[in-house]
Amino acid sequence: MITYSIIVPILPFTIDAIERGRSPNNPGYDPYHSELHDPGGVSKQSGALLALFSVGLIAGSLGFGYLGDRLKHRQGLMLVGILGLIGSTLLFMFSEYYWELLIARFLQGISDACVWTLGMCLISDTFPIEELGTQMGRVMTFHSIGMVAGAPIGAGVDLVLRLFLVERKNNPPEWFKKQNEQRIEESRTATIDSSVPEKKDTVSYWMLLKQHRLLAGMLMAFSNGTLLGVLESTLNVRLASEWGLNSGQIGVVFIAAVAPTFVASPLAGYLADKLGAKVVVIPTWIIGSVATILMGVPNKSTAGGIAPLIILTVIQGFCVAAFLTPVLSEMGHVVQSLNPDGSDDGQGRSYALFNVAFALGGIVGPFLGGYLYKAIGFFWVNVVMGCFLLVCAPYVFVFIGERGKFIVRQKRNEDEPIRSEDTEVYAAKTEMKPMEA
Repeated sequence: MITYSIIVPILPFTIDAIERGRSPNNPGYDPYHSELHDPGGVSKQSGALLALFSVGLIAGSLGFGYLGDRLKHRQGLMLVGILGLIGSTLLFMFSEYYWELLIARFLQGISDACVWTLGMCLISDTFPIEELGTQMGRVMTFHSIGMVAGAPIGAGVDLVLRLFLVERKNNPPEWFKKQNEQRIEESRTATIDSSVPEKKDTVSYWMLLKQHRLLAGMLMAFSNGTLLGVLESTLNVRLASEWGLNSGQIGVVFIAAVAPTFVASPLAGYLADKLGAKVVVIPTWIIGSVATILMGVPNKSTAGGIAPLIILTVIQGFCVAAFLTPVLSEMGHVVQSLNPDGSDDGQGRSYALFNVAFALGGIVGPFLGGYLYKAIGFFWVNVVMGCFLLVCAPYVFVFIGERGKFIVRQKRNEDEPIRSEDTEVYAAKTEMKPMEA
């Protein structure tokens, strides 16, 4: 996410410089502290670049989702993904022409699909379903940190950590067992040793797409991607044209949108684990929709200047992060329901579909935002997006989480196998009888 977010504040100025025939890399010219020559045209071209990232994300997600379900060793492929991300970012950095920017964004999307899809598979492999919301909340927190950290730091740290990656399925299961699980095994369980089974291939993309719970999650991901795409292609232009902000100042405003997610994501994941997804999604979806509409109101003539817009951006950023986080654990619940034997077949595909839905929104959003901004202005862009979220609300509210239940308290099932590719441990309902001589 670092490589994605670092581009947004500088994108309008880079495009504007290229359109004027000036190189953004010219040491004698600073495009990032100048006024935009054609805000409407820049918004449309920014939208095209943001959308092409999503095209690459779709192209990569379906393939990497399939490989995530089939491969026993993912470390090498994840390293290829992060190296591709570094290379495509360098290409973007030294681009002199618009078509070079297009290629770089497409390659960034493919590389991001590899890292993101396989990374979520790794989290699901490591933690039980009852904790998945909390852990995904932590993942989304680091996702947010990546949005403000800067590409050189984030990419370098990520590469080093992946070199020392420890995958659950390739190491002894006792490395990952909690103390209480070890005590259960010692006193109340029977252990069945077996070799690593071959990965089955029974949960297809089509089977997953027939699950309303997963479709609700995909609709949420699509809505989130569309909303972000619209705002990222219009808000930076609005800030530059209405208030005259430069790239650094625009970056600070985007940090204001990201900062609340440090709290929203882990809190939403924890509450989703304890009380169910509906408790988190319904209120944050409604508040986020209203905040999106109101973001179009502030201008340089309103009381408080830019402050009301920043406050609304903070509220909207908090709500969007909160309602998206439970979707990641919802994918795990859907996969679990399709695997009565406790396996994880379809896990990679489910997260690939999440990426595809988000990426489709990332294609629609920038183009929609760019054209609407030029046609009807920033205020009506926000009204359209807020109403879109409200239209999607009924389907999401019905099918996300446990159907018909607003609060669902999660409890660990003692009879459920502790997942491992090497060993399955079952908790016995009754005390084990001593073996006869």
